[in-house]
Amino acid sequence: MSSSGDFRDILSNMTSNREGNRFTMISFIAVLILLSYTGYDTVVYRAEVISSFAEENEYRIMFSKQNETMQIVETLQDDETRNVVFKLSDIDVPEGYSIGQIDVKITPEEQDGDDDWLQCDSIAGDIIENDLTAQWDDPNNDLSGQDSSCLPIELNLKVYPNFTGEPITVSSINEFQAVKNWTETGWGYGDLSLDLDLDVNTPLGLNTPTDTDEEITVDVTVVLFSVFIQEV
Repeated sequence: MSSSGDFRDILSNMTSNREGNRFTMISFIAVLILLSYTGYDTVVYRAEVISSFAEENEYRIMFSKQNETMQIVETLQDDETRNVVFKLSDIDVPEGYSIGQIDVKITPEEQDGDDDWLQCDSIAGDIIENDLTAQWDDPNNDLSGQDSSCLPIELNLKVYPNFTGEPITVSSINEFQAVKNWTETGWGYGDLSLDLDLDVNTPLGLNTPTDTDEEITVDVTVVLFSVFIQEV
């Protein structure tokens, strides 16, 4: 006898037997219920999981800062322009930290009130744009300055995008996404180049000292930061 014949005989026996029909129907209904329940439970669970990831929460991003400093002292002659370079590769940046910004302070030898002849030299300083990876177009940069009143000149260059050092609040689906913008690499690579200019102002009159140069001190502060996050 063929296998198809055997299968037809089995079906015939099941359908011709009242008890067999009842068992078959109950089993079929039970399977449908089980599949429906399992499918519904899976759909609900997946929806809850997706919802938990899609819902945005607020996170507070804060910055731990530390400074690295460099200094150079240069004596410039009258009408001289001199370029000085600070190598950022000489700075030890700890693991987990990035360079946020660079602050520059240019201080003349004669401070306000030190000059008995009330004649301050004119000094100027410029941060020169080069291949240092930084935010050269940031509107908050101060790249040039000039003074003839014996006061320091203060400049700054933003290095990491949008870094101010102040805490910020962001909305995100999780912590990883919230701090993603603060884990970039490659910023702050290169040398900081500065041009210094001196124009000596010699007092007029008899018995006045002859001033032909000026000692200028340049202090560079590199602001480093690391990030920590807290759900609001």
